[in-house]
Amino acid sequence: MYIMKTKYAFLIYTIISLLFITSCTNKNNKSGSAADLPQISTVQKSHKWYYFTRDSFVPVDLPQNAPQIIELPWTEAVRISSASSVPQKYISNSPFKAYAIVNRLGMLAFTDDTVSVYNDNSIFPSVTADHLVFSGGVPVFYLYRSSFFNDSSIQTDKEPFLVEFNPNTHTFFPLVSYKNLKLTEDEQIIGFFWDGYTWTCSAKKRLERQVEFKFFTWQPLVDLTELSPALSSDNYIFKSATEEEYKALNMPHLFTDAPENLKTLVASIPSDFTFYVSWRDGSGTSPVNYYQPGNNSSATVNAKGLYDNVSGYEVIVFADGTTYLRQSGADSQVCAFRLPLLPAGYTYGEVAIAGSKMYIAWEENNFYKTGRAGFIQVSLTNVLNSLN
Repeated sequence: MYIMKTKYAFLIYTIISLLFITSCTNKNNKSGSAADLPQISTVQKSHKWYYFTRDSFVPVDLPQNAPQIIELPWTEAVRISSASSVPQKYISNSPFKAYAIVNRLGMLAFTDDTVSVYNDNSIFPSVTADHLVFSGGVPVFYLYRSSFFNDSSIQTDKEPFLVEFNPNTHTFFPLVSYKNLKLTEDEQIIGFFWDGYTWTCSAKKRLERQVEFKFFTWQPLVDLTELSPALSSDNYIFKSATEEEYKALNMPHLFTDAPENLKTLVASIPSDFTFYVSWRDGSGTSPVNYYQPGNNSSATVNAKGLYDNVSGYEVIVFADGTTYLRQSGADSQVCAFRLPLLPAGYTYGEVAIAGSKMYIAWEENNFYKTGRAGFIQVSLTNVLNSLN
């Protein structure tokens, strides 16, 4: 197992993580598209707003009219931290078409016409939930505890590392613990990449005057959700990894290396425009991050994107609501439009598609803190009809 020790490693790694891995908290509201893009707020009955309470979601006419709440660090706030559509190869056995992890609250599950929330008070109120992926068609997500905003003496080995949501029983089940991976009580996994076969992880351990990092991979021999009762050393392959191997998966790739369908989706964006996009390719694995350097004098603009290979929609949503959408078909044309304009200090984030409905997270940001948060439901049928 590769180990890195340095006095400043933790600070450097944290800065990188905040800049790239958690880009959804970026507060820049500029966009890379023309200012005359149509805005869907002019389309009747095309969208609905919702905000989060401590245990559910509630409709509201506008995000700024949601009740004011105390701002919290983004790792502690109730907000959508990760979302994804169900991959096509699993959809026939799935009662839902998309999911969204709501940090400190639970799981949103979407069908063609409904949104449901499922809670588990033994999991969500106390730890940060993030990074939704799929194993055997079942949604799996990651739990961690931020050492910046929590007592570092709390033993993380008592908490699960990966948790599944069973879509049929609507229950949560711990899959993998720190002990399963032979980590000590003072080590914590701070990131991973799941490629469908192997989990590549980074763990940290605080020492007196420095931080120690470990990098390793583990490959389950069956789908995680088939393990009973839990992961053991007999059903996974464990190997050491290097820092370079971990970064190669988690750090952004140049946009020139992006898949062709992603490139053509935003082909109208000038090459001198600087942006960063987290892209889900429809496989159910970890999103891959791409970066266009553009003009160094321009601020980086963040976006979330996905290919929903059930409906055939491909979409990218920038933080200000600028959206590029295409549905596979004979013409396969890209439609560009804006989501309703958010007030200053608000941004759009994670995105998922269920049938003809698109769901996009929104939140109120103040540097590293989050206030009000929720999601918008958009009728893609109405939007596309109005643009044609």
